[in-house]
Formats: sequence, structure tokens, C-alpha cells
Amino acid sequence: MLGCSSLPRALSVRKAHLHTSRTVRSQISSVVDVLEARKLVQATTSRALKDHLQTKHATSTFLPRTIYSGVDPSAISLHVGNLLPLIALLHCSLHGHNSLVLIGGATGAIGDPSGRSTERSALDMEQLNKNVMAIRTQLYQFFHNAAAYLSRRGLIHATPVMFSPEVSEVGEPLFQDSLNIQILNNYNWFKNVSMLEFLSGVGRYARVNDMLARDSVKSRLFPTNGSIAGISFTEFSYQLMQAHDFSVLHKDKQCSVQLGGSDQMGNIMAGIDLIRRQRAAQADSTANPNMREEPAYGLTLPLLTTASGAKFGKSAGNAVWISSSLLSDFDFYQYFMRSADVDVERYLLSLTLLPIEKIEQIMAEHAQDRSKRIAQRWLASEMTELVRGEKALQKATLATNVLFNTDLQSLTLDQVEFAFENDPRLVYLKEPVEDVIQLATETKLVASRSMYLHYFYTNKFTGETRRFIQQKSGLYLNNKSVTDVHAKVSQDELLQGRFIVMRAGRSNHKIIVFPH
Repeated sequence: MLGCSSLPRALSVRKAHLHTSRTVRSQISSVVDVLEARKLVQATTSRALKDHLQTKHATSTFLPRTIYSGVDPSAISLHVGNLLPLIALLHCSLHGHNSLVLIGGATGAIGDPSGRSTERSALDMEQLNKNVMAIRTQLYQFFHNAAAYLSRRGLIHATPVMFSPEVSEVGEPLFQDSLNIQILNNYNWFKNVSMLEFLSGVGRYARVNDMLARDSVKSRLFPTNGSIAGISFTEFSYQLMQAHDFSVLHKDKQCSVQLGGSDQMGNIMAGIDLIRRQRAAQADSTANPNMREEPAYGLTLPLLTTASGAKFGKSAGNAVWISSSLLSDFDFYQYFMRSADVDVERYLLSLTLLPIEKIEQIMAEHAQDRSKRIAQRWLASEMTELVRGEKALQKATLATNVLFNTDLQSLTLDQVEFAFENDPRLVYLKEPVEDVIQLATETKLVASRSMYLHYFYTNKFTGETRRFIQQKSGLYLNNKSVTDVHAKVSQDELLQGRFIVMRAGRSNHKIIVFPH
């Protein structure tokens, strides 16, 4: 559900002016103000959007609006780059509005051409359906975790209901009386639309010259990077399908705002154009008078990037997966712990729900001694609890203590098994092994399979293994450097009589559990 396009001249788009947080806090009357203060606004399609999205406490005549954002099921899991629109929807819900998340079960079969120099590889229907179901479950889990997070902090006053992958797709609220968030799939309305119906109901209102002018198309017709020119009709029609999504939600759900990444503006504008032309053609005198002049709006968010400017995402090769089966809770936590100082304040503002005043306090404390990484600790904790849940945060912080705390004597096997459940760093031995080098190779702490086979057949230490030992700083047993190539694991070194923690280099760990 992603796309980038140039803007029709008839509609102006203003770049978001980001005030300092203190200035904005004194003027907050709209959700747009909230998002701007958190650096979550790239551009809007109309200045009137601020009045349209007033907060529930700003006026006695407050009208709840419905806002939606789409999710592209091109992978089996969401990643951190997908979170900004979901966080923005949470802010909208907290300020009294209704939120929709639309999974592209139909559009995912085509793939958005925006930001791409070549056509996407088509997903077969079996894989697409798997992706849709997996992402739908992740969305339920995310909003369930978010509701629990907000409830623990007293920001909502209802116990979140347990999510279920089996919930029907009619769009019922996830958290009654707390967060009005619905999850939909656009396959539900596309599956029964014939080609003739689509052409007459959508195609007739589209203007080819506008479609050709959009960057997602123009960049493919006239490439500048040496790629082969051209775009398939399938990808060319994507913007019409997303426009139809907005039109359906506008009519059936009274949805008046679409959120998307900065590469979404063209597709959002296509939807607004379609809604305007359909309304003009129908001359619907029964239309909601509060939406007569501006029937629909768009708001884009900046893309989430690293300090080097690289975009978060699977195609960029640096995806931080939401799914715990693809990325452990510990690794998720540690990713944010490793955030650069230049990024951490921006991530705290845009990715967490911490109050801005609290973020300012955290950054002031962080500036006093950056080596303590106070801001990174807050970021890692907030993100892990919000996205993965309270239990995941407990596991991640415990795992961090296991791997980086110099005092390991107080650890129990139960704690270790809880922290590293389903984590390949936790290894169970079938037979006891005393030789440290053999342990390092058998558990693949320092050896590839070929190195292990070399050791197994020749009973000689490999060059890499010997190097780790002799450098004194390479291999550690329970945080103590191993310097003897003939070292053995003694019974006294087994923590709680059952396990050891081995490390190669700075960050390669194995927790090895010995048999009874």
C-alpha cells in the first residue's frame, strides 16, 4: 500500500512546519499539532486538516473522524519501518478519533511500483494469503500490546480484550471502550468487482495525464539510473486500486483521512481526486455537510531512516522484524540499545508514546554522560514493551543481564530458559563435554561446520580457534578470558551446577546447558 507520486497542481501540499515542542504544547488543539510535535508529519494536502482533526478536548463541538493507513503484505512480517503510521493511528485514537488499518490482500497481488526501478516479483496466492494472515495476527498483537501498555499507564481505562487470529474480518473494534481501531482487508471488496464494474466505477473518473505525471510512473517511463524503461499495465493500475480503497472507506466507514509514508502522496491524491469526481458526478445532496467542501484529506509521514540515511525495510537489507520468530526479543531490544546518539531523540519522539516533557528530561540526563546510554535504554525498553509486550521486555532485559552482566553467580537455569526461549544462543548438550575448544566448535560459537569437521577428523585446533584462545581477548567462559588451548570446564565453573556462558569476541554468545 505504498507509493510516491507528483501532486496535481489543483491541490497544494504544504511541507510540515515543525515547531519546538514547547511552542506546540501551548497550541495543541489538533492531532496534527501532536504529530508535528513528534516529527511525524512530512506533508498534508490541506491546511484545513488541522481543524478537521481537532482533539476531543479542544472544542465542545468535537466530531470524531475516521483515519486509515494501509499495510502492504509483501513479506511474512511487518518491520519497524511499518510502525510510524501505526503509531500515528494510536495518537489519533487517543485523541478521540477512529482508526482503520487496511491490509492489501488484493493490492498485494500487484505490488506498489513507487520507489522502485523494476517491477516487483509477483507473489503466488498461497504465499500472499500466508503473509496476509501473519500480518493480520501481528497487527492484532501490536494493538493488544499497545492497549495494555496504555492501560498500565492510566491513559485508557479499559482492560484490552485478548486478540485472536480467528476474529472475523468485518472490522469490529479490537478494544471496546478503549481504542477504536479496526483491521480490514481490501480483498473483501475487490473479490467481487468485475473488470467492467471497475472501469465504469473507477476508471472513468481517472485522468491518464494525471496518472502519467506521478513520480511512481514517470520515473519508470523515463529512468535516470540506467534501468530499462517501462512499466506494466498491472503496476500502472495500482494507484487506481488504492484510490478505490479510499473511496470505499469514505463511503462505507465515513473515512476522511488517509495516512501514509512520504512516498504515498501520489496514491493518496489519486484517492482524493476519485472521491471528489465521484461526488460531483453523483451530486449527492445527502452528503455529510461537514465534509462537503473538503471530502477527504491526506497526511504523509517521513520515512524512518538510520543515521546514514538508509531506509528501514526488507528491501534495504536492514529489516528489524516485528515477528519474534524472525527476530528474538533480545535482538529487538538490542537493536534500539545500539541506536546512534544522533538518532535516539528522533526515535523517542516518533516511535514511542512517552510524553514530550519526559523525552526532554531523558535527553537532558543523557547529555550529562552519554556513555551510560540512558536515552538508548529508555528507547529499547519502551519499544520492546510497546511492540512485543511486557513479557518480552522482561525476557530482553534478563537476557541482557545474562550476556553482559559480570555477576553471573545469581542466575538460575529457569531465568536463563525464560530469557532465551526458542533462541539459538541457548544450547542443550546431550552428552557432557569438558574440552573448551570442543565446546566452542560443537556449539558453533567460533567455528563453521567445515572447521568443526576439520577438528573432528584431525583432532587438531583450527587456526581461527587457536587465534581466539591465544589472543587472550577472544574467548570467554563465564566472562573470564580463556588463555589455555587445553582448558577444561570444571564442575565448579557450572553455574547452578548446570550451565555456562561462553563468548567469542564482543557479542557472539552461547549459553550451554549440561545434562544432569
